Amino acid sequence: MPLDYMKLAIVFLHKSEYLEELLSMFLEIGVTGATVLDSVGMGHIISENIPIFAGLREAFVGSSPRNKVILIVTEAALVKTIAEAVDEVCNQESSRASSFVVTLPIDEIHNIDF
Repeated sequence: MPLDYMKLAIVFLHKSEYLEELLSMFLEIGVTGATVLDSVGMGHIISENIPIFAGLREAFVGSSPRNKVILIVTEAALVKTIAEAVDEVCNQESSRASSFVVTLPIDEIHNIDF
């Protein structure tokens, strides 16, 4: 059965201090489950581990080397609301977004009941 109405929303949260507030907001808007993963950006790995790129460290001053990725399987209709919640909680302090959302279509889901 095609699942055209289902999406995988992937939230890249660059400031983990927003995590608790963002998850609370997700509950308020109807997100009933999410998976939170720890992540490290490529720039931090390169600047820490490859001496030739050590000068890149200055480009990351003030940013956290440890980030969060939130995975949410949701109905397509809720994606815009999720993105708005991320903007409201995470992207108000500066002109540079500290978090963003991408989505992917879900073709199949196995071993789960809806």
